[in-house]
Amino acid sequence: RRSAFGRAVKWVFLGFQAVMILLLLGTCAAVAPFLSNPDPEVAVGAGMFGAMATALVWLVWPAGTLLLGLLVLLTRGRKRLIPAPPPP
Repeated sequence: RRSAFGRAVKWVFLGFQAVMILLLLGTCAAVAPFLSNPDPEVAVGAGMFGAMATALVWLVWPAGTLLLGLLVLLTRGRKRLIPAPPPP
């Protein structure tokens, strides 16, 4: 079994994944209305902001997943070996 710290790390890992998905979808939802703006400067600015925000999420997501995933693996409980029953 995992310790309390191990369970907390696992929930932080799962929460991080959910937050990254919400940030990615939220960026798309926030930028989309401005992309069709008749003012080209607003549309280009929204496109640039959306590209930068998406790039940041795509950089942070793998790094955070690797770090937290490693912590999840290191905080798991001990493996118990159950001996196989003798053959009949």
